[in-house]
Amino acid sequence: MVLIHYKKTELNQFLYECAANTPTDQVIKDLVEINNMRIILDRLACAMEDLATHGPLKPEDTRGLSEQSLIDAAIETMAPEKKPWAVTPQQLLPGQRLNPDKTAYRTGVIQTEELSKMVIENCAKVKQAISKNLVDLKQCLTTKIVQEQLDLLRGCMMICYPGYHGLPPWEPAREILEGQFDTQATFTEQYDFLEEKSTSLWWAGKELLRGKLLSDFIGKNDKTKIIVRLQRTGAGAPVREPAVDAETQKKMMAFYYKKQQEQKELEAENEDQYLNSQWANPKQLKQQLMGASDQISWKPK
Repeated sequence: MVLIHYKKTELNQFLYECAANTPTDQVIKDLVEINNMRIILDRLACAMEDLATHGPLKPEDTRGLSEQSLIDAAIETMAPEKKPWAVTPQQLLPGQRLNPDKTAYRTGVIQTEELSKMVIENCAKVKQAISKNLVDLKQCLTTKIVQEQLDLLRGCMMICYPGYHGLPPWEPAREILEGQFDTQATFTEQYDFLEEKSTSLWWAGKELLRGKLLSDFIGKNDKTKIIVRLQRTGAGAPVREPAVDAETQKKMMAFYYKKQQEQKELEAENEDQYLNSQWANPKQLKQQLMGASDQISWKPK
């Protein structure tokens, strides 16, 4: 199997395996799906952790407001269906707990300790299952694996909030699971969310054209390893990766700066500077025998 190392940035990378005779269209489809699913899973896991810790998200009008007077003023102009989510309920339902959010972005009403712990533990497992550290461990991702992780988080959500009951429609975790999350407005270039039809595959500075086999570009050896990038079609070749990483670059710059300073100090010194040293004094032995030293002055001061 050909080992494909997809690398967008240091934080966004994973391994993928396929046969050398796999169509490039299929490779692009799988890479795009895994890339997008990793982004969605990371966002979903973070949203569910926040939900399990501090409860549902408040309406946008009251987020961040802590003074009651400001909250009351915002509630007066709010749509009736949003008002119940803007205030902390005086009476909690059976099994609910209260954990106030210091940022005042969430209601603070959460589920039982057992359910909250289950959600947080499974979110941690999902993050580990899609982590960039899998590259160092030489573990590959597949579309099946990322789909299983999504199903796991969806199951956790259904256990805590069956049918999304008790969650407002603007809750990020619910939006992601319902396919209503605005990916283009949220994700940064570092975690590029891609469209399969408008994405091209690049390796070694050349585009692996659609309609051909992977072996047409890399050969028929199934033990090959390549590093690829996905680029929006028409955007040209992706920028080549630096020869050294950022950490190595810092160490090299520090080493060169130190050497430069040492060179400047050597150039500033006189070539005959060593003659002023005590060990270079030709009269040193005579002075030691006579008990004299350079500190003695025979001239009046």
